[in-house]
Amino acid sequence: MSAARNIMFVRHPETEANIEGRYIGRIDSPLSARGKRQTAWLEKIVRVWGADAVYASPLGRALEPARGIAPQGVDVTVLDDLAEIDFGMAEGLTFDEIIAAGIEIDYTGGGPIAPDGESGKEFDMRVGRAAASIAAGPERSVVVTHGGVVRRLLVHFLELPVETSWRFGMPNAAVAVLRLHDGGAVLESLTPPPDLSDDRA
Repeated sequence: MSAARNIMFVRHPETEANIEGRYIGRIDSPLSARGKRQTAWLEKIVRVWGADAVYASPLGRALEPARGIAPQGVDVTVLDDLAEIDFGMAEGLTFDEIIAAGIEIDYTGGGPIAPDGESGKEFDMRVGRAAASIAAGPERSVVVTHGGVVRRLLVHFLELPVETSWRFGMPNAAVAVLRLHDGGAVLESLTPPPDLSDDRA
């Protein structure tokens, strides 16, 4: 890679399942009222930053806002590899429900994140494929995906150990900007969304 690449990673806005504290990977959930306001805020951020390409997870909670924030004339490219990890038996449950069911969650190993779920190794492989597609794209790209995927993409590009991915705080609608060049990658900013608690925000 000779030319520099600037990539804006966006965690999808808040969903109803996020409000309820549910683990959702491959199942979907509609945006909350605040999530819709976050989408409008993100549209302004992207408009100022600019984008030659927009990539998105196929899941509605990421794809819908990606289409809403894409600059005029820029199509959204759906990458299946940007889908969130499959939580298996933990899908749709709250943390308390997971504990009550005796389900163990393991984010750090190469095995399943949860019983019947996707393995860490499989997750890392497909996130790596997504990273390669994005890095081969144009000079300024926006990627709208999920918290787990954004964290894995950051450690991939920054060449950090996989287990450090969970040390990045990525609330809904958070924005991380990376600059890629021949010498590696630099995290230029990591921005949480504003509060947007009510319609006046």
